[in-house]
Amino acid sequence: MDYLEELRKKWWKKVVKSNLESRRIRVTVKTLKPEEAIGHPARREYPLLKGKEVMIQADLDNAIGQAFTDEPTNFEGTLRELNKLDIEKNCCRALLTAGINATYRLLGLVEGTRHCIDDGPEQCAENILKYFYQLHKGSRICIVGFQPAIVYHLSRRFHEIRVTDMNEENIGREYYGVVVESYTSNVEAIRWSNVVLATGSTLVNNTIKEIIESAENRPLYFYGVTAAAFSYEFGFKRLCFKSL
Repeated sequence: MDYLEELRKKWWKKVVKSNLESRRIRVTVKTLKPEEAIGHPARREYPLLKGKEVMIQADLDNAIGQAFTDEPTNFEGTLRELNKLDIEKNCCRALLTAGINATYRLLGLVEGTRHCIDDGPEQCAENILKYFYQLHKGSRICIVGFQPAIVYHLSRRFHEIRVTDMNEENIGREYYGVVVESYTSNVEAIRWSNVVLATGSTLVNNTIKEIIESAENRPLYFYGVTAAAFSYEFGFKRLCFKSL
């Protein structure tokens, strides 16, 4: 299953039901500078600040939706035109995802579709630690997608953590006592774990299917703004405590 394709179908039904497809709606997606997207957090290892990933932003009648991508591009047109994009391309998957997030925000179906800024990532990670410690104390955790604050805080209380990532600069490096592995280890690392925390960016880079299938009956959570509408539609818990 292509989960983004399935999400597109669900989204389009809502667009049609709300008569959004029949009127001209301006959808603008722009590349954000790091300080616009994330502010000035204490840690500097975030992909946004290192230029490895970019946040794109869709503005639909002042409803904002965002998504991470390493292939940023711009788009302006109607929702009908957005629906026709070729999502075999990562750049188009990101555009569609951001647009869907903006639509769901406009319809009041989801909140937290804008990335937190400044101290937000740190506070969010602290809340994730509290949440995991209450529900999954003593578990082996697989984190798909390196996020420095989350890795730091979880490593304080959990001693069995594996982290995978796509950024070659992170792979093989140790952060807070945890060595980052390649995303090619996703399946094995997930099956090793008791609980999985995955970045919503997996929806855009099209690795989300193997993550969901590998997790099987394990608790699976997503973090970040990218997975806002996806989590709503497919019933996954999204941990994004300080998003706007």
